[in-house]
Amino acid sequence: MHARQRGAFAVEFGLILGLLLLLVFAIANLGLVAWNYNTISHASREGVRHASVLSNSEGRYSREQARALIRARVQGHAVGQRFDAIEVSWEDGENAPGKVVTVTTRYVFYPVTPLFGTLGIALHSSASMMISN
Repeated sequence: MHARQRGAFAVEFGLILGLLLLLVFAIANLGLVAWNYNTISHASREGVRHASVLSNSEGRYSREQARALIRARVQGHAVGQRFDAIEVSWEDGENAPGKVVTVTTRYVFYPVTPLFGTLGIALHSSASMMISN
């Protein structure tokens, strides 16, 4: 092998390796975005399921007590995450059977690798369900 060919090989290898690493890091970050979105989506669904049985029909829970219980339930289903916001809202503001409750979660994902900057990706999920009792 001539010296020029070895030098060309090193340059080509460096270019290809750089692109390959960029692709690997991009795939890893996209996988983490998908995992985080699935986690907040699952937490929203679990929160709204819990909210659908916390009506104030028997005077058991005030709206603020129900909201605190729902937020705790949502946070309990978020493995290793701290939400930026967990919002609970009731149709017409009433926590009564037959009304619809909505749980919305918001989370900002920051890429693990510094190649993609420090800009976060805003993720949010919302789930609604009718209050059953």
